[in-house]
Amino acid sequence: MGTENSGATVIHAIIPEYSMGESTVGAVSVITWKPNLSVGIADVDEDHKKLIKMINRLFGAALSPQPGQILGDVLEELTRYVVFHFNREEEYMRRFDYPGFVEHKKEHERLIDTATRFKRNLDSGLAMNLKDEIEKSLRDWLVVHIQGQDRHLGHFLNEQGVK
Repeated sequence: MGTENSGATVIHAIIPEYSMGESTVGAVSVITWKPNLSVGIADVDEDHKKLIKMINRLFGAALSPQPGQILGDVLEELTRYVVFHFNREEEYMRRFDYPGFVEHKKEHERLIDTATRFKRNLDSGLAMNLKDEIEKSLRDWLVVHIQGQDRHLGHFLNEQGVK
């Protein structure tokens, strides 16, 4: 095993792969993966692609005539996967002493709070504008986070030999 992937190998040993359901809810895309979203770390890019698919599924569920349980299920799955993904990134940051760890982790906590608020609003019947919130909050947050915080992390990890 080469040194360029040693960080990724360690991370895979610590965080097992996450299995994402393949149910399709609505064929709507509010985010499309494009090469400019790559952060240069293969498993983080794959996580981001899955997160984009999940946000698109969530948006599709929000557009359905009776979103109900489907929306709740997709939102719950998204929240679980977000936590999995953030754990992966944070493990990289700890392993390589990333200088931006504290601020990056705060960004992660903000997204988890947003997803938790969406779920709480859905459970209490306040999901009337969830479609707009998903489109604005989650989409914009994810793209801005990937192109900002995660891109910086990717450059740092690339310098450490992680691809």
